[in-house]
Amino acid sequence: MPSRAHKALLPVVAMAAAAVLTLSGCSGKADDKAPSYEDGPLSKYFAAIDGGGEITDEIFQEQQREIEELVAVCMQKEGFEYKPDTQNYGSIMSSDDEDGPQWGSKEFAEQYGYGFMDSPGMTSAEEDTQEYVDPNGDYLATLSESEQNAFYETLYGAGPTEEQMAEMEEGGSYTSDWTQEGCQGAARHEVGQKQGGTQAAYEDPEFADLFTAMQDIWNTENNEEMAKLDSDWASCMADSGYPDFTTVNDAQMSIMEASNELYGGGGEYVEGEEPKEPSKKELDALKKREIELAVADYDCKKKIGYDEKQIKVMHEIEQNFVDENKAQLDAMLAKYQTKAGAKTEGK
Repeated sequence: MPSRAHKALLPVVAMAAAAVLTLSGCSGKADDKAPSYEDGPLSKYFAAIDGGGEITDEIFQEQQREIEELVAVCMQKEGFEYKPDTQNYGSIMSSDDEDGPQWGSKEFAEQYGYGFMDSPGMTSAEEDTQEYVDPNGDYLATLSESEQNAFYETLYGAGPTEEQMAEMEEGGSYTSDWTQEGCQGAARHEVGQKQGGTQAAYEDPEFADLFTAMQDIWNTENNEEMAKLDSDWASCMADSGYPDFTTVNDAQMSIMEASNELYGGGGEYVEGEEPKEPSKKELDALKKREIELAVADYDCKKKIGYDEKQIKVMHEIEQNFVDENKAQLDAMLAKYQTKAGAKTEGK
């Protein structure tokens, strides 16, 4: 059966931010005066649409409560019982709210590496975690297998087709379509439309092609400037004792893959079998490796000015996209710009 993680809870309000984080990892901005991804030409459009406001945990929780209430109404109309899930919906991560060194700083690398094995707040979050209890579990137990399947399809939709799954496995993109995502999709759409901003624009068919094109603009694989920058970084890392990496992402991915290998026991997952738990010695060794690698990574990026040069490249790419799609972007802005956004743009 689908797990709680199957729920698509997060609204699409930070698409650009998520994309650039993929490029640079969790490289927070330690100096407020330094250039940032948020200052990019394209990012300014979304800041204007969303009013420059930040989604707090309180706003996020309220949105999810409203979604769950709408889902319950929708499911009941389709002939199913459904109790809104009132358990904690998680939180919006914000490094500014955490104690300890800032993400992306030298101090963070020295203490946490990349933040995979340990990070500020991780211990308290694990302590606060409670076993999830499906409020609809008792009702589902009364249904046959075919009725349960119908319940989940009504709730979440049929999911991606085999062709779409194949495209994703080959590295392609999959654009979410709320009309195909059951009561959850319809509820998220209704709340998003009422909220306005980027979420509403993203789900507007008028701008579907614009957002599809936007998915690929942060791909710098064939960018000559980024290739030179990665080459300089790789040369520095080789001099530091790490000759096996060619891009910044390779270093972080090596730790993620090592962690997956450690928790997976080095073998393939077998349904019904619990994966082997790594020993404290193994965990400590990987954490030490992560910290040493992250510090060397930070030093090399600092030495060649990696972050500043990457941001410059990204701003240029965004500007080209804005120049080529200005008519549609302006139309989106005119249709969805919030009052708060208009004030922000006018400053």
